[in-house]
Amino acid sequence: MNPSISRIKDSLLAGQPIVQVVSFEEKRVEGLLKKLCQQTLKNQNVYSWDSHNGLSRNDAAAPGSKDPAVALDLALKGGEPAFYIFKDLSPRLRQELDLVRQIRECYLQFKGSRKFLFLVSPDDYLPASLRKEIDIVHFNLPDYEELEGLFARFLDSLAKAGAQVQLRDEEQRHFVTAVQGLTLDEATKAYMKAFQGQPRIHIGLIEAIHMEKKQLILKENVLEYFTHALTMEDMGGLDKLKDWLMKRKKAFSKEAREFGLDKPKGILTMGVTGCGKSLASKVIATLWNLPLFRMDMNLVYSGIAGPPEDVFARSLKTMDSVAPAILWIDEIESGISDKTTDSSSSRILGYFLTWMQEHTSEIFIAATANRIDLLPAELLRRGRFDQIFFIDLPTRKEREEIFRIHLSKRGNDLGDFNIPQLAQITKNWSGSEIEQVIISGMYEAFAEGRKLKEDDLFVIFGSSVPLATTMEEQIKKVRSWAHNRAARASSDKEY
Repeated sequence: MNPSISRIKDSLLAGQPIVQVVSFEEKRVEGLLKKLCQQTLKNQNVYSWDSHNGLSRNDAAAPGSKDPAVALDLALKGGEPAFYIFKDLSPRLRQELDLVRQIRECYLQFKGSRKFLFLVSPDDYLPASLRKEIDIVHFNLPDYEELEGLFARFLDSLAKAGAQVQLRDEEQRHFVTAVQGLTLDEATKAYMKAFQGQPRIHIGLIEAIHMEKKQLILKENVLEYFTHALTMEDMGGLDKLKDWLMKRKKAFSKEAREFGLDKPKGILTMGVTGCGKSLASKVIATLWNLPLFRMDMNLVYSGIAGPPEDVFARSLKTMDSVAPAILWIDEIESGISDKTTDSSSSRILGYFLTWMQEHTSEIFIAATANRIDLLPAELLRRGRFDQIFFIDLPTRKEREEIFRIHLSKRGNDLGDFNIPQLAQITKNWSGSEIEQVIISGMYEAFAEGRKLKEDDLFVIFGSSVPLATTMEEQIKKVRSWAHNRAARASSDKEY
């Protein structure tokens, strides 16, 4: 049974005659309440009221019942056990005291009569005089099984219409997981947009689902949706990190829960600037087929969207609503640090720690840090993140891999380059610095109307100083901190 319906049923069995159901999904809530009425009252006496149709049962509306006072009087006078579902009362309860009085009368007269009143509303507002009498149930979004059934019906109708369904079992699970966090109507709309007019149903269509989640994020100015097209092949080296991610590829699946695994919380990648921390966050989203959202802490503190702590809390609630997803917090130390003199920062830290500990949504945090020594100890304690990875400057083998990736990606023939020699020359260069050298060399070659040559790269090497040289002391400090505190992202140690 749906957990929310179970909570409502418990309230009814405890003799609670009025329940407020907080949900945007009126149709879904009403359908499930009709089933509950059949189970508990053994009848189908379900009356529904809204401001447009009035009080109706089986599409037959009572005359004059568009007035909620009239509709509540009819409910009070009803002689049979029944469910009364009222949908549009919340705005009126803020101003019309007579309606508040009528609902209190319902509470007093419905007790023991097997008549029950349900106030369905997208918010949980109640006048102070009613809060003691009414149970509040925040209605759960559709669970995996409900969405799995919806997807199965879509596939069946697509197959009957002649579409070729080319999805493995795992890929079908990805499509179900992708709509978690959406209402049933939103999930239906997302599937219709993804599959409309498609002769072939394949995993690439999942991007349309992610775009639907993007629409929910647009209302938060501090959250940015990333279209993730980066794969493991775009990330040179970091074999230990890659292995860790691969083993958790099915982390949010139904099978993982049945096996007894808790959902993963997140990782913190720290280390030298330009060595792949942000890239790793983008790769996770592609590997796990989840949407990626980046939180800009500078915008959180800018004040353009309101007080920083309110904006931060609202953004996390928005992320909860689009789960499962990856939340990428880049340079986390710039916004969640141990600033005891900054009241906003301390409140944000406290809220974040509580949310990390208690949230039940399938949100995986991919946080990055350059100065991990600025982060408070309570954020780094065991259990906050599943793992803390240290990403160092690339080793010689990793630099070879980085050269191959960036040269090939830009259409260069690898046979024209001595990759081992280039890797040897670029000792202590970061991956982003190597990429920029290749880009600069290609601009030179393009300006002269020819292909990139190895000599172009040597010229740039000779006139450039890597960050590891200019920030040698800081890098030593980061390495020293990480020595016994973080897991190395790479098994290779030959620099």
